Amino acid sequence: MAHMNDADRDTFLLERRVGVLAIGRDAAGPLLAPIWYRYTPGEGFEIYMGGSTAKARRLRAEGRASICVQDEARPYRYVTVEGPVTLEHLGTIEQTRAAIEGMAARYLGPAAGAAYASAFRTPDEVVVRLTPERWQTEVLG
Repeated sequence: MAHMNDADRDTFLLERRVGVLAIGRDAAGPLLAPIWYRYTPGEGFEIYMGGSTAKARRLRAEGRASICVQDEARPYRYVTVEGPVTLEHLGTIEQTRAAIEGMAARYLGPAAGAAYASAFRTPDEVVVRLTPERWQTEVLG
């Protein structure tokens, strides 16, 4: 078992991967949800979601979250990060669609990302920013 150095961790997180967002809850296990994310080294993570969703409500209440990103192929690797979050409305429907298109293109490609964004109608979309405070990285096998 080994740990990733910061450069390897950043390279890993810049690759296209689905993360799992974990948010604490009172009297229950954490709320877990798969997410698309954008990572910027030295800054943190951006995630988009509806502002009235259970995830957004819990993030506002907790003010913190964790993300786990993994590789299911050998060598098995993962990064977990925990830190404070902020939520901010994306703005007009045009601003929201532009932001959603950028994220969707990362995961679906440019054409499918544009199609995904053009069908987007949620007016209360927010950007969640997670600022890393604690990291855990592992390389297994």
